[in-house]
Parts: sequence; structure tokens; C-alpha cells
Amino acid sequence: MKYLFIDSMSRTGTSLLYQLLFGHKEIYFAPFRIQFVCSKPFGFPLNAARMDKENFFHALMHKTTIIDKKGLWPDITTETLAKLFPHKLDPKNLILGDTPLESAIKTIHHLLDLEFPEKTSYYCLHDDHSYMLGSQVFLQYDCKILTTLRNPIDMIASKKNMLVMYVYGQKNPHNFSLKKRVLRDEALRAVFSWWVASYEREKKYPIIFSALKNKQTRPKEMQKVAEYLNISYDSVLESEAVEINKEGYYNELLANGSSISTIEYLSRGEIKQQISNKSDSLTLEELKYLQEILSNEVEFLSLDSWRVLQDTRLEAWIKSYQTKKTEELFMQYSALNYGRANAKDAFVEAGAFLLE
Repeated sequence: MKYLFIDSMSRTGTSLLYQLLFGHKEIYFAPFRIQFVCSKPFGFPLNAARMDKENFFHALMHKTTIIDKKGLWPDITTETLAKLFPHKLDPKNLILGDTPLESAIKTIHHLLDLEFPEKTSYYCLHDDHSYMLGSQVFLQYDCKILTTLRNPIDMIASKKNMLVMYVYGQKNPHNFSLKKRVLRDEALRAVFSWWVASYEREKKYPIIFSALKNKQTRPKEMQKVAEYLNISYDSVLESEAVEINKEGYYNELLANGSSISTIEYLSRGEIKQQISNKSDSLTLEELKYLQEILSNEVEFLSLDSWRVLQDTRLEAWIKSYQTKKTEELFMQYSALNYGRANAKDAFVEAGAFLLE
């Protein structure tokens, strides 16, 4: 059994890809999430060969999450295994495998009383932003890597939808503006994810989000994915509809759905027209500013189009990535991220955008 890693940036279509692959008989989908990069220690357990058993087990329990609150979008929450199963924090529960990753997976299956898959071709794992680790961290294992890419303007529009949902609920995104600094920081992160895919294109398989979203082009795109993975083509690969066993364990990728779910949630509020998952939620001022800093090549049809962003930080990030200073780089990268906790800080006061 090989590992299948989805290592993309958030808001690029990772959840949609995950759902399209979900249900294929040759792929096992972990009902949990190991936060490879989104919690410390950075890169654990992919690079944990020198840790002693007690520290390994402790880190694993605090870096692995499952759905805790089984409500409706956007009320679903996740929690660590350490928080949910404090009575199982004895390191004696550690199950050793041939590699650190295998030890981690077998231990989690043991703790959650899950049957270990022996007959599937792939064991699928995903953590947002884990592309920041560099592909070599994954390629030390027998694996394939899938990464999703998306037009940066669409990514920022999707991020805005999520932030509006967190701060204002079911309101029209056109009523709010993101700070220029937020727009520029998100553009930097998006363009950098595109550059990484270009730099490592021989080590991973890049998938363009628009080809997945469009149901006319989706079959052809998923056929290419099936060929890359050397798995049989099945009609399940064309549908994002998944059925979850609510009595068992599952992760937020399955629970939350793709970014399209955010649009559907917002559109049930005061929005009269159905906004799409492109740039419709951005104001004209926001779009104008993004087009200024991204020049005219906003469609990003080529992997080399990352060069449209003129930002000195981009060159510094590229140098850090090439010299494998990935943990230091991730600290800078994550400092620019906005989520539920700091969503309010992403918006300007009404009418203040042009003055900023």
C-alpha cells in the first residue's frame, strides 16, 4: 500500500478533490487529520525518526484531530485526540511500525478501534499547507502526491466568503471590504503555492481547480488523476456527494465539504442572487487593487505565471524554500493567515478601503 498525500494550500479545492476521490475502492481515507504543519512539532510524524517513544506518542495525540461537534456548517468543530481521549494518554498505547508514519497510523487505528486497511492501494492523508514541507519529506515514503492549484483572485474571493461567514454570518460579502494588506498577503501566499508546484512539478501532480469544479471538464481531469495513481476509473470520481457514517469518526474535510459549501451557506441569507465561487464576492475596489498588484495575467493559465506578483517577500520565500529553511518559512507564511480567531481583523471599517 502506497501513501497518497494531498499537500495543497487551503482554498485551492483540496476538499473538493478529497470528496471526488472519496468512495473509490482502491483508496482508504483516514477518518482523522494529522496536522503535519499546522501544529508543532513542524513536520511530525513524517520526520520523527529520532524521537523517543513517550514524546512521539504525546506529540501524536496532540497533533491528530477528529470532528468533535457534529452540527451543521459552519458550527462543526474539531478537537485533538488528547482532549477527547484523556484516559488513553498512556504511551503503552503506542503501536510501532516500520516507519514513524506507520507507527502513527497504526497507533491511531488502535486508539479509535479502527480496522487497519490491508487490501487498498493507497492510504490517503491530507493537511492544509503541508506543501510548505517540501516534497522530499513525503517522498521518503512510497507515495504519490496530489496538489491543487487555483487562480489567486478566486482563492482570495473564497477566503473572503469564509471570513464573512465567521464574522458577519449569512451576509452579502459585497457589504464588506478586506484590508489592502490582507489582499496583498493572501496574493503572496497564493502565488507562492503556485511557484512551489512549478518548481516541483516532476515530483507531484498538479490539478487545476477550475477543471474539477466544471462538471463538463471534471471527467477528463479525474481520468488523468486515475491514470497518475494507476487505479481503475470509476463514476464515483465524478461526484462530490459523499455519505458519512455519523456514528463513526471523520475529519473536517468530509464534514465541512468544499468551499462551494460556504457559498451555499451565505446564499441562504440576505443574498438574493446566487454568487459563484469565482470573484463575484469581491467588491470592485478589491478587484481593482488585486489586478494592480497581479498585473493583467490574473487567469494563471500557466504554471510559470507566478511571476506576475511584484513583491520582494516572494523572492525571499523562494530562496528559503530552495535552501530548505521550511520551518522558518512556514512561520512567516502562517503569520499572514486569517481564520476564525482573527477574522475580524481582516476587514476595514465601512467606506475606509480607499483611504487605507
